[in-house]
Amino acid sequence: MLRQLQAVFAAGIVLAACPASALTVEELVTEFRDGVYRVSFEAVLAAPPARVGVVLQDYSAYPLLDVRIRSSERLATEPGGAILLRTRIHACEALFCRNVTRVERVEAGPETLVATVIPELSQLRRGLTTTTWQPLDAGTRVSYEAEFEPDFWVPGFIGRQFAGHSLRESTLELFANVERQARGE
Repeated sequence: MLRQLQAVFAAGIVLAACPASALTVEELVTEFRDGVYRVSFEAVLAAPPARVGVVLQDYSAYPLLDVRIRSSERLATEPGGAILLRTRIHACEALFCRNVTRVERVEAGPETLVATVIPELSQLRRGLTTTTWQPLDAGTRVSYEAEFEPDFWVPGFIGRQFAGHSLRESTLELFANVERQARGE
């Protein structure tokens, strides 16, 4: 219960700074346990689902959605249509900062993206992100589940702080920006 109240409070603070956003957060839970980060996010965006899908699949524009993403580059398209995507991320919590390279195999389906980290090309031991979006009334329900394990040492107190603060804020910022872009703002 305390974790849910903290998530709602954090969402309120971030969204208060974004008055144009109509994003309605239904769930935002982040955690760091046994060296693994996890995010579970559910929200309703005030934007049409087709436009949300276009924004989420515009991989080269990812740096516009999340300031931590410094670059996003399509490396290849596999015969079945999956895309190999490299992102360079600048992650910071307090004085602990790290530039992280992540290469993922991104599979797009109807109203779904599944991104699986390729460890041998990344600075992550493993990672999986699933994003879905569906029509809901005049908007779009978005579900985002991510789990990743860095391939470098992160002090436990930094990991917990990052999960509790930066990961929450960056998830909220990401989807507030998806909503704004999908609305053409």
